[in-house]
Amino acid sequence: MLSLTLYAEASSKQLTLAVGHDHNQMVSANYPIYRANWEFITESLSLLDYEVTPIIVPWARAKLYVQQAQADGLFLAANLEGRDNWAVFSQPLGYGVFGGFYHINRAENKDLIASVRVGDHDRILAKYHPKELLEVATAQEGLRLLFLNKIDRLIMSESYGLFLLDTELNNYKNAIAFDPNMIERRSVHIAFSKEFKSSLQALDVVNSAIHLGLKSGLYKAAMKRNNVPLRMQLTLPSNRN
Repeated sequence: MLSLTLYAEASSKQLTLAVGHDHNQMVSANYPIYRANWEFITESLSLLDYEVTPIIVPWARAKLYVQQAQADGLFLAANLEGRDNWAVFSQPLGYGVFGGFYHINRAENKDLIASVRVGDHDRILAKYHPKELLEVATAQEGLRLLFLNKIDRLIMSESYGLFLLDTELNNYKNAIAFDPNMIERRSVHIAFSKEFKSSLQALDVVNSAIHLGLKSGLYKAAMKRNNVPLRMQLTLPSNRN
């Protein structure tokens, strides 16, 4: 698959972004930081006559597609510890908090810690190497194990976990909470493979689009429209829309 397809059969060029399996749900049900940035980046790229095509696959495969240049970029990727071993990042799009969820009836138990599988190198929390943790394929599976008292902590994104507990896993919501004592704040980006020229060309296009979108007021508008908490937004100069 040719990455960064710069042809223009119609009036626009194409750029592919690999996304997780629940991309459509996160956009339609409004996972705020995710949908706001999807709207922002697609609108910003359209200013450069680019259309964005999502490649919807399980997250581990999405990451692999980008590493192999079968997709231009990985959306939405946090600047996790170790991820720079294979990736270069776009300009930041906001911030996320990462830490551990727990069952409220087992709040003191911290023996069996699980993590969503993110692949080699990447660490959701810097102090925990993936090989030290029980890895689960999806956040949904990890939250199910937590609800069933099979694990003591699940390390993942706070906002994504809360989104799942508000939507498809709502029946777990009253039993699961987020631990404020084991958190790290990370910037979020679009990630690109550092090994391929086409990926680096796509990075340049995306950074140009981000700059133009910020200047045009598209970022602030998307954040406001989707009710993204201020703590998750970029801090923009006062003279910028």
